[in-house]
Amino acid sequence: MHKLSVEFSKFTVVGVLNFVFTFVLFYISVKVLSINYLIALMAVSLLGMLFTYSLNYLWVFKPEQKISFKGRLLRYILSGMLSISLNLWLLEYLVVRTKFDPFYVQTALIPLIVIFNFCTSKFWSLRQNM
Repeated sequence: MHKLSVEFSKFTVVGVLNFVFTFVLFYISVKVLSINYLIALMAVSLLGMLFTYSLNYLWVFKPEQKISFKGRLLRYILSGMLSISLNLWLLEYLVVRTKFDPFYVQTALIPLIVIFNFCTSKFWSLRQNM
């Protein structure tokens, strides 16, 4: 149980760093550059996925001593694409239904996405002994 707690704490730190990284990029994309919020979300999510793969691999889960960009990365990308797809669907659904600002809707969705991403990383893409 302690290991899970430490991993989740580290994963949360990586998530906070990724949040700042993607939040700033999303804000600039939507509010400054007037890029469609769905396209902006997809672009910043892909960048964030590469950022978090490296940190989660090396610092959080350490499934192997050296970082690998083979099978684990493919699984990480697949789970990330599922996460992005769910995020896009929820964002679009909530924005259309509520007419709330997409920026604030996305902000509210982040905790759900973090929990989903931890579970897919811990138990599938970055699990030890694959």
